[in-house]
Order: sequence, then structure tokens, then C-alpha cells
Amino acid sequence: MRDIFTGDNRVFYYTAGVLVVSTAVFYLFKKYVDMGELDATLTQLNNTINNTISDTLPVLGLQEEKSLIVDNVPIQILGETYTLPNNEAEFREKCKSFLWFSYRRNFRAIGGTTYTSDRGWGCMLRCVQMLYAQTLLRHYYEEYKEWRWPQNKSGLYNTILRDFLDDPNGLYSIQQIAKAGCSAGKDVGTWFGPNTAAQSIKVLKEFDKKLDLCVHIVMDNFMCIEDIKFYAKEDGVTWSPLLLMIPLRLGLNECNVVYMSNLKHCFDVEQSVGAIGGRPNSAFYFIGYQGDKLLYLDPHVTQESVSPDGIDLNQIPDDTYHTERVDLLPLENLDPSIAVAFYCRTEQDFDELCVEFENTILKGSGALFEMAHKRPSYMSPPRRTPLDKLPENYTAEYDEVNTEDCSDSDGFEIISNS
Repeated sequence: MRDIFTGDNRVFYYTAGVLVVSTAVFYLFKKYVDMGELDATLTQLNNTINNTISDTLPVLGLQEEKSLIVDNVPIQILGETYTLPNNEAEFREKCKSFLWFSYRRNFRAIGGTTYTSDRGWGCMLRCVQMLYAQTLLRHYYEEYKEWRWPQNKSGLYNTILRDFLDDPNGLYSIQQIAKAGCSAGKDVGTWFGPNTAAQSIKVLKEFDKKLDLCVHIVMDNFMCIEDIKFYAKEDGVTWSPLLLMIPLRLGLNECNVVYMSNLKHCFDVEQSVGAIGGRPNSAFYFIGYQGDKLLYLDPHVTQESVSPDGIDLNQIPDDTYHTERVDLLPLENLDPSIAVAFYCRTEQDFDELCVEFENTILKGSGALFEMAHKRPSYMSPPRRTPLDKLPENYTAEYDEVNTEDCSDSDGFEIISNS
């Protein structure tokens, strides 16, 4: 009789035996072990690791070398210019006055999950919080250029910060942004790209009834002035202050150098409120540039969460929400997916911004996007249906996130209209 356990046959029967035994073990395991409880335990273990591991990379020498700010080279920050060492005190005060949101740990779990920290996945969410908080500070303080922390703190400042605390009922909390992102197809615990982050803020703004602000996101690299004015004038006459966010794709896998000069121009205009982007899988909030490097606030620092429970909301302990530390990212290291943003309090501000666009960032082969004054005949007219994109039964009150229908993808997405 031929030995069937030789050569290829032996491999086949060995593999089949392993599969049979593995299947049997799996079904026995599934029968006697609560899979939901096991999954929750594993997730909790992952969070415990994230919550307890300190940021020791610099100690271990694994942190990449930072670019340093140099003297006697102008620094541009949202339409303002500083040169060190002459303006060093003013520069530090300006940077420290931004609201800085970073990773936090030990906050109340994001509904439907056991995530109590956003360390390792929430950097883009923190960046869009910074950009939006900057917008609100500028919106509520008309003399924002002179506003400095902590000298100009007020009850209004505390009201703004309150909405960003790690509280499930905070309008712009990490919990709410994660929830809004899930409705757009991003599972809790996965990276957001700039476009998804922008869309999440637009969704949440719909529940801030006291805020007179139009959030408009330019899609497909085409900006129509007529349409934006339609959205910013809800009654057809009165202008609502506008947050204009423009997601861009400046290359396929890396940024094309042809766009770099025009990208820097975005920080030259006084309407700028910065940009969100970064390196692949590491998001930063960009506030300006020096030379060929972008200046940014870094969310990759894990701090203890600040809960609104048991504190005076008129005197929020906010030392951990401000920092003098800013870093530089060489433009050649920039991920090609980025979103630039602008705040226009008046229609005149918007008109002047459009003129700036025409004279700078829309010129030459490095034009960042297309712009038209009138809607092309082939395009459908705009409609005011902001609530159409909200998930069914979505409320400003916090409830559980259903993650079953959320896709799980990493990194910065390629921008599309989907």
C-alpha cells in the first residue's frame, strides 16, 4: 500500500488536522466564554496600557529630531508677523493664548465603547478642537488680536472652554466628535483625516443653537462664491459669520513642492484660523510658518482629563489647556491631505479673502483649488438641508455610539465627495 503520508499528501493531512482541531477548540471556547465580556476585557486592557504608559519616547531617544525656531527669520502666525529675538515675549504670549487640546486619559468612556483615553488615535480630533476653539475665540472677542491668556480671561472664555471639556454632554467634547465621526463612517478608536474632522464639526455646530455661525466645507477642490453667500445669508440678506474650511489634496503619497508657496500664503491673511493636517498618522494644528517649515501645536502629549463635575465652571482650571511650546514641520514631510480654514465675520471680510485668493493661492501651476464667482450651469443649485446628513435620532444629549456600521480605516483619507 502506498504511504499516503508522504510529500504533498502529508502536508495536506497535517494542515487539515490542524484546522479541525482549531475549529473544535474555537467552538468550545465560544460556548463557555462570554465573547462580549472578553472583548470588553481586551479593550479595557488596551486602554489601561495607553493610560499608564507615560510619554517616555524622548527619554529613550526614539523621538524624531525637532526643527528649531531660528532668530532673525520672520514667523507668520495667522496674519501677524514676529521676529525673534526682538518679538520673543510677544511671540510666546501669542502662542500661549491658543487653546491647546492634547491627548487625555481617564475621561468618561465614549458611549458604546470602553475607551477612556484617546491616546494613539485622537490626534486629529484634538486638532480640529483647537482650530474650532480658535474660531470661537475670534468670533466672540471682536478685538481678538489683542486678546491674551491669562490676562484677558473672562466668563465668556470659560463658557467656550466648557464646551470642549472631556464631558459626554459637552457640545464639542472628544466624545461628541468621535460620535459624529462614527456617523460619517469612522469607528471610535481609528484615525480621522482632515475632511472627516471638518465634517464632524459641521454636524455638531447644528446643535449649538446660540451660535450665529455658518460652517461651510468646500468639496472637490471647487469653491463657488455665489453658493457660499447663499449659505451664509439664511434670510437672503443678513450675513452670518462664516467658518470656511477647505480640505485639500496636495499630492498622492507626498506633497508636491509646486503647492508649497501658495500653502504658506494661507497663513498670511488675517482671516486665517489655521490648518489641520500633519505627517502620516500624526495630526497637528498648524498656526503659521517660518521659512519652509510649518509652525504647529502638537496634541501628542497625554494629560489627565479635566471633568466638569465638582469644579467651578466659571473658574475652570485651565493651565493644561495652554502651552508655550510650538514646533516646526518641514514642508517636505507634510502629509498631502490637509484642510485650511478661514473666519469671515462680515461679508466684506469674505470678499477681501476671495480677492486675496485670486492674487495669491489660486495663481500659477500651484493653485490650491478652483474658484468661481457664479455657479456653473451644470451644477445643481444649493439647498439648505443641514440636518439631512445627521444620523437618525441624533441629539445634542449624549447617548451610545453604534459602531456596528462604522468602517475601520487608518491614516489620512483621500478626499472625495462620499
